[in-house]
Amino acid sequence: MTRRTTGGRTRDVSKDAAIRSAARDAFFEHGFNGTTMEQIAALARVSKVTLYSRYPDKETLFETVVRDEMRGMVGAFQDSADAGGPLVARLNAFGVALLTFLFRPAHVALDRMLGQEFGDKPELGRRFFDAGPGHCRARLAAMLVDAQANGDIVIDDPLAAAADLLALWRGFADIELKCGIRTVMDAAAIAHQVNRGTHIFLRATAVA
Repeated sequence: MTRRTTGGRTRDVSKDAAIRSAARDAFFEHGFNGTTMEQIAALARVSKVTLYSRYPDKETLFETVVRDEMRGMVGAFQDSADAGGPLVARLNAFGVALLTFLFRPAHVALDRMLGQEFGDKPELGRRFFDAGPGHCRARLAAMLVDAQANGDIVIDDPLAAAADLLALWRGFADIELKCGIRTVMDAAAIAHQVNRGTHIFLRATAVA
């Protein structure tokens, strides 16, 4: 597939996809500092000229990979958040979609790597938070505000309540995965953890 550039020339979109995929693999495996543009060009099977014509430096390519991951995170829960049905079912669907995405081995690897990179690049950390985790928390908080308006729950701080529920969903498995105690969490285990977290949350916020 090609895309016409402003200069009238066509740009091979498949090369962009190959570059971003190669960069993602390299960054996840070696981290930002351990990855070179030469390695990415070799993995993507493109010339360095082609790589630099699209991404002038490693920082730009790294931010592109992170933004791609953020878009995937948002897409993982957006449909569930907008679905109808009982509150418990909507919350469980949201939680399952989110954890299924977050607990993928590739995303766990990204989390490990980003913790180091954001110390050197705080602005990138802020953009990642706002577009990914921050957006997720805000969308869940909006669901909880609607639920309170419908008389289903009682909460005093929507963002804090959303953070509480997210913590219940992620539980200790989040730490186990990052530390390598677990290598994978299957669909049944995710569903069980989400259902349990939702149950505890709804009991704590039940209307008296």
